[in-house]
Amino acid sequence: MAHPSHVISTLITTEKQALTLSLVGSIAFAIFGIGYGLLVGSHAIMLDGIFSLFSMGMTGLGLVTAYFVTRPYDERFQYGYAHFEPIANVINGLIILLLCLGALYNGITTLLEGGREINLGHALICAAISTFLCSLLYLVEARLAKQFNSELVRVDSEEWLVDTILSATLLVGFLVAIGLDAIGHGQYNRYIDPVLVSLLALCATLIPIKVLSRNLREVFKIAPKGDVSQHVEREIETLRQRYGFECYSHLAKSGRRFDLELNILVAPDQDWPVERQDALRHELWSRLGDTLGDAWLSVCFTREKRWL
Repeated sequence: MAHPSHVISTLITTEKQALTLSLVGSIAFAIFGIGYGLLVGSHAIMLDGIFSLFSMGMTGLGLVTAYFVTRPYDERFQYGYAHFEPIANVINGLIILLLCLGALYNGITTLLEGGREINLGHALICAAISTFLCSLLYLVEARLAKQFNSELVRVDSEEWLVDTILSATLLVGFLVAIGLDAIGHGQYNRYIDPVLVSLLALCATLIPIKVLSRNLREVFKIAPKGDVSQHVEREIETLRQRYGFECYSHLAKSGRRFDLELNILVAPDQDWPVERQDALRHELWSRLGDTLGDAWLSVCFTREKRWL
């Protein structure tokens, strides 16, 4: 029997549909978490709901960004809209990080004030439902992120992973509290909720930090690392050895688009008419097109070294 996440992901055919599904899920979880948290008196459950509320706003931002990044360049944005994607992800990561730090402060101060009583039975039911549904949405979004090769959906799936971690930690914590009641140590249960809030906040900060580190590299135009960069260097070195010219390359990544600039110094004894220049461009693109995808490629020729 197929896993529910696989069944759902087969019904989603575009990046925008994936983000819309996440937006609907965020709205539902925000209402459910905040409402149930108020009902049972649990700040940890409310934190889960508030996290979903912020996720709703961030997913909405992701939807708007997904619309922009697929648009072609125009007179106003003459290099296109690809740079909107890492900017949106940085905003997303910063807000989640601030939320986690605020929750950590709340958990510690509540703990120091003597804890808080909650309705364990209802809290356990809420945590079980939330853990199952959040993990389901995480699996769906992670599958779709890989399918569409979308950083927006990937970041969105990581938000659902944070939500799953929050809910699962709540579930374990409430089970521990019920166990303490069963063995006659129920007086410690009032500390369970603030301890959970603090642990959840600490665990959850790891993911936005990862998102920020990855996307800030693109915002600041730091040269990408990994297989793509190495492959580009190898192919350019092959052309340099074959044609005997001096050249310098610049590679950057903005969202889903790579920008590659190659500046070639033409020696006085070399002849590079326009037709030969275009042939070199075609050769370079045939070697790198599958790797770089919809890239911005610029190949310039000069006889003056200062223009390299």
